[in-house]
Amino acid sequence: MQANDVPMKTAAGHREIGQRAHKLSPRSRSMLIMIHGDQTVAEISHNMRSLGDTAAIFSELAGLGLIVAEPADVQVHAAGAGNVAANDIVPVQQQAKQLLNESAVAALGLLGSFSAFRFTLKLEHCYSADDLREIIPEYRRIVSKAKGEEFANAVIRRVNALLAHA
Repeated sequence: MQANDVPMKTAAGHREIGQRAHKLSPRSRSMLIMIHGDQTVAEISHNMRSLGDTAAIFSELAGLGLIVAEPADVQVHAAGAGNVAANDIVPVQQQAKQLLNESAVAALGLLGSFSAFRFTLKLEHCYSADDLREIIPEYRRIVSKAKGEEFANAVIRRVNALLAHA
């Protein structure tokens, strides 16, 4: 994948968010949820660089058929999204919740601090878009400390974009 390519989820990528068939790592799942065809590989890599080797994550997702990439100057259409059954598309509110959870786990690790553990428990009790919006300041505080404000803000921007459609 080239830096100026724009990655898009395939129908299989949309299904993976809900079905978790490939048992992706939290880092890979976070990256998959972040991909929406509106940023280049370079932009996503820059924002998500604290996940580690983003090129390897892109390669893994592409190798599994979960994403495809088009050059930025080509009109990007949802790659196979028209073939996604309505029950395979995870509601945007659930995608936002998954993104907060997976990125927090990726940023803090499974053995993170007690406050990180508390955050994931609180997140499990978020049942509405408003509940998710209320937990964002705590996410920012915890994840910024571990991975930096740029990473936290990139995830929060994506969450807010998802919740705008909820």
